Amino acid sequence: MVIIERYAAEKHREPIRRLLEKIGWAAQYVDAGPLTLDTLDAQPLNARIYIAEQDDELAGWIAIEFRNWNRLAQIQGLAVDPSLHRQGIATQLVRQAEQFAQERGARGVYVDTPVSNQRGRKFYEAAGYKQDYVMTAYYEEGLDGVTYVKFFQNSTKNQLGNPGYTCIE
Repeated sequence: MVIIERYAAEKHREPIRRLLEKIGWAAQYVDAGPLTLDTLDAQPLNARIYIAEQDDELAGWIAIEFRNWNRLAQIQGLAVDPSLHRQGIATQLVRQAEQFAQERGARGVYVDTPVSNQRGRKFYEAAGYKQDYVMTAYYEEGLDGVTYVKFFQNSTKNQLGNPGYTCIE
């Protein structure tokens, strides 16, 4: 398995779309997924898309976006071909995304997933993410979202110094 750092829209857009359909993402997310990746790909300083390939075929992908204002990165999507589950592909993709975030000076990474995504929730918990909050109807009416967060060690203090907050007592 090979992880490619750069998303190539012409090569990856349709395989990603097919993968999202295969794993059962709702139509609106299947349609929005490649467009979101195109948008993130246009932001090389603050976003990265990593593609996992096996035998020159799409095995999975992850997209991450760093936000300078709060020094957090958000996983904007993660998907692995179901026939390749439990082979460490998602773990490798998340590690790659976390490394990108750390290189940008992120304090941590967060990700949203539907509360009904038990497999994904267990994966994130096993990867060291902690459930932070549930947002009612985040995805659509009747489908709440849950946010998981992972803060990096030694990141509670801004690596560039005090971020300028003043405590008023």
